[in-house]
Amino acid sequence: MKKTLGVIALSALFATAAHATVTTIEYDGGEQKVTVAYDDSTMTATNTESGASNAYTYDEATATVCRKEGDKDLCVTFENPGSEAGHSTPFKTNDGREGTATIISVE
Repeated sequence: MKKTLGVIALSALFATAAHATVTTIEYDGGEQKVTVAYDDSTMTATNTESGASNAYTYDEATATVCRKEGDKDLCVTFENPGSEAGHSTPFKTNDGREGTATIISVE
């Protein structure tokens, strides 16, 4: 479960403010919390615990972020995307998982 939630977290993103460079988000899947820092200038997401980084894409029109997981896309859709610290929203993945994501900081 820990690895699975980490994969979800690395693929998840809120819409970031135009001036923001790094947005840090905490993902709560019930049994575990994972924190990820998204760098919008390099389009990389970094798990703050493990240090692992991955490229991502974000579709603002659908509030969906995706990353490659092997030969398939792992995608997360946010119910109400936001851009300010403290904003929380439910999210769901394309394989049926869900949880709550909260923006911790925007730098």
